[in-house]
Amino acid sequence: MFGSFTLLLLILAISACNKFGDLGGSGSNGKLVASSYKVKINQPDSLLLNGAKATDSIHWSVSPSGYDSLITKNNAALVFFKKAGVYQVKATDAGVPSTVSITVSDSVYHPVTTYWYTQLTGDQITLKPHYVTSGDSSFIQFVAQTKNSYCGSSRLMVADSLKNGSYGVKFLDAMQPNPCVIGESPIAAVINFVSNPPAPLAKGTFPLSVTLNNTTYTGSIVVTSATITFNWSYTAGVLISPMQISR
Repeated sequence: MFGSFTLLLLILAISACNKFGDLGGSGSNGKLVASSYKVKINQPDSLLLNGAKATDSIHWSVSPSGYDSLITKNNAALVFFKKAGVYQVKATDAGVPSTVSITVSDSVYHPVTTYWYTQLTGDQITLKPHYVTSGDSSFIQFVAQTKNSYCGSSRLMVADSLKNGSYGVKFLDAMQPNPCVIGESPIAAVINFVSNPPAPLAKGTFPLSVTLNNTTYTGSIVVTSATITFNWSYTAGVLISPMQISR
């Protein structure tokens, strides 16, 4: 479900695209407007009480009630309708009401999402190691998290390899949805170094290389019966924290 931060992003995006129409002029102050006055079931519709201040205490309501999901943030709101019909959405500021009528058809909204790939230029990635056991198998796992923010439902694209005891990771890009409807945040990926065939984690010293933005960072992993230590000298680009875990 949308949060208030997401709502603001969506309102700002819609305003920037001018979907609210022409709100210029003092005569539009106090007028409640919608991004669309005809929508489908479950189609998000944005509302804006023009001229209201962020500090105003605004009361929102929908009639008939019981078939809507209304999320409000100051003078903006986001509404979904679960049933076809005609609804009145009201915003009251300082005792002065403003109402819009929204018609909901009996068609169900199916959003179309496309994806684009964003380079990780300027980003920094932190690898958090874990020791994982599963049956007779045990292995090293990294949880990789970006420093920069991307759409919250993006995927951090990564390739990994474990061959002849050599550990390799290559970060490719971020696959982001368009439109983004849940706000931005750092994103993560889980990397499991499972041997083929699965087997217990062997003791010894093993090379580790990680590539990010065409730069390859190298170090080693030292595995003993009690600990796993990461010899890693970098303080930027690709980080590993903590540098030692128990097994």
